[in-house]
Amino acid sequence: MIFFSAALPLHSWAGIGSLPLGFGTDSVSMAGTDMGFSGDPLSINNNTAGIAISKQAQFSTVIEPVFMNGIRHADSLNNDDRSGNDRAILISSAWSTPLENHSDITVGLGFFAQGGVGFDYTNLNTAFGTTDDLTAMFGVFRLAPAIAWNVNDKLRIGFSGSINYSQAEQEIFPNTSDAGSGFAGLEIEDLSGVSYAWRAGLQYDINEQLTLGIAYGSDTKLVLKNGNATANFEAMGLGRVKYNSAKIDGLSLPSELGIGLAWQVSPQLTLGADFNYYRWRKALGKVSTTLSEAQTTGAPDSIKLTNDFGGQNQFARSIGAKFKLNDQTQITAGINHLGNIIKHGYESPLNNLLAKWHFTAGVNHEIAPHWETSIGYVYVPKIKRQYTNTQLPLGSDAEETCGAHWFAFGLTYTW
Repeated sequence: MIFFSAALPLHSWAGIGSLPLGFGTDSVSMAGTDMGFSGDPLSINNNTAGIAISKQAQFSTVIEPVFMNGIRHADSLNNDDRSGNDRAILISSAWSTPLENHSDITVGLGFFAQGGVGFDYTNLNTAFGTTDDLTAMFGVFRLAPAIAWNVNDKLRIGFSGSINYSQAEQEIFPNTSDAGSGFAGLEIEDLSGVSYAWRAGLQYDINEQLTLGIAYGSDTKLVLKNGNATANFEAMGLGRVKYNSAKIDGLSLPSELGIGLAWQVSPQLTLGADFNYYRWRKALGKVSTTLSEAQTTGAPDSIKLTNDFGGQNQFARSIGAKFKLNDQTQITAGINHLGNIIKHGYESPLNNLLAKWHFTAGVNHEIAPHWETSIGYVYVPKIKRQYTNTQLPLGSDAEETCGAHWFAFGLTYTW
């Protein structure tokens, strides 16, 4: 029997599982509390109804340098290593404008870094007495046109469709091969594909101080196909076998239902809270990896592998605050908490979905007429989980650590 651990486990640059914490500096610096607050063009990917608030055309962009310096794996084979690919930069931009002849209708277009993975462990000790590499690189990018309607003075509704491009590559101990267990190391490259998703939302001004926001986002299927793979059958006398076709099925970003309130306590202070429900059980459920078109005689022409990632549905809870210092400057802050996305016992170095608490703060400032700049900061405290490893040929007594911090730098132009 040939043994692989060849499905593609997901992790993100912190955030909520494989999703960013929010889109736009205000959302990030308020820990994703955005259902009732959304109002700039990047709201296309938060609560789409929010783009209808502005009566002017707007453009917003955000750059997020991310530092995942708390991602670590340790086990009973004396491994104690930090993921090498611990930095990333996320960039998202969006534009919106009311229609000239129908000012109650706003249209928009956004480009978003929708999610991603960046694990890279080198020279890990394996159960077969070798040292080898374990990596997973993955990204999802979204192009989303949107439309929103001011139904009346109190109610706004919005909708966006999206085109999502996924790409991935992975190494599972590619230089290791063991005839006794049938383990064949694996490298998969050039997986990619396009899928479609949608979001819809509403905002309702209950009164002058209180706004209700509700949004739903469909799941985003990750189309990962048209790749190629190399399996290490050297211990079986077949050398390294090239497969001209590789694909992974069953992974997705989860569907999401969010509800929240924004409450203007005073002219200076606004408070808010969001509850978001994520269907991780479906998104990280059973995943199959298929290799076909082997280029070596005597090797299996095709291989299909199935893994259960152990995803479980979860609520995220967040609170956020905005305080207006003066007409040009306001400060923001927030706290976000999420339960365990992965069932205990399904962990691995490439399935380190441990982040629970996010503490955030930020400031935005009008630097000139039409121009506003902002900065946000997110801190994810380190958290550890010990478990019995059954997924990879590493030490059975294992521990994963997760921790991170990152910044968000935003710029908005209104004309």
